[in-house]
Amino acid sequence: MLCPVCREPLDPDRLTCEAGHTVPSVSGIVQLVEPGFRARLQRFLDGFQELRESDGRRIHDPAVFPTLPHANTLRRDPEWRMRGYDLAVVRRLIAGRGPLTVLDVGAYNGWLSHNLTADGHRVTAVDHFTDELDGLGARRFYPTDWRPIQLDLRDLSLLDERYDLVVLNRCVQFFSDPPAMVADAATRVADGGLMVLTGLEFFADPSVRRRQVEALVERLARHGLEPFVPIRGYLDAGDRRRMRALGVELRPYPQPRMRIAALRSRLDPRRGRPRYGVWAP
Repeated sequence: MLCPVCREPLDPDRLTCEAGHTVPSVSGIVQLVEPGFRARLQRFLDGFQELRESDGRRIHDPAVFPTLPHANTLRRDPEWRMRGYDLAVVRRLIAGRGPLTVLDVGAYNGWLSHNLTADGHRVTAVDHFTDELDGLGARRFYPTDWRPIQLDLRDLSLLDERYDLVVLNRCVQFFSDPPAMVADAATRVADGGLMVLTGLEFFADPSVRRRQVEALVERLARHGLEPFVPIRGYLDAGDRRRMRALGVELRPYPQPRMRIAALRSRLDPRRGRPRYGVWAP
């Protein structure tokens, strides 16, 4: 890892660099973020977690976490159903390979990191969110041991290492320039490795999704919250072309529900066409 202040190598045990900067570790989560960004991020996260709580989106039962994404209590939740599809895709792509070093980008509460660690892989999970229920802090509820790092996901180079598998975990669309983010993540893939992009959804006409993102930003503003980084919130035909130009192979999800969603997107350009992406050096 590199120091987020001066970009000098960090001592992995003391989390200090030769310039004397120290990176905090809170509840086992390495906070590999520049102090000013960390303060701005934490102000947002404190209020956002309250909003998530009021929406009933946080998981409170510790027994649920090890069963994700297939928890019985969430089997009707479409978000967790789709994460289950992602897990099946990733496992199929790496079947027979391993143990692998894995970078889980946009790891959220660690559900994928837990499953891949249980499969025998060595996983590093990175995200902005560190909440004990709604972020990397949920690691305490899993029986597996994976490495959690709070990171500004716009700059993965601070990790200063490469991985056999990099998963962009349903996060690409939130970046201001999604293809540029994909190109940056590709630099973290080792020779002979693989990058998987999950939860992609391309809009021929993104007008409806754009208004949904604008409505979310307005709702955050009503609660005194401003996004800590610029967000896009959707992918369009231009993003699809640029990702293909980078060598990303865009594939349809094989599940019947997703095939139906893809068909609907052909009939209505305002609907997103679901895909996952695969890239190899």
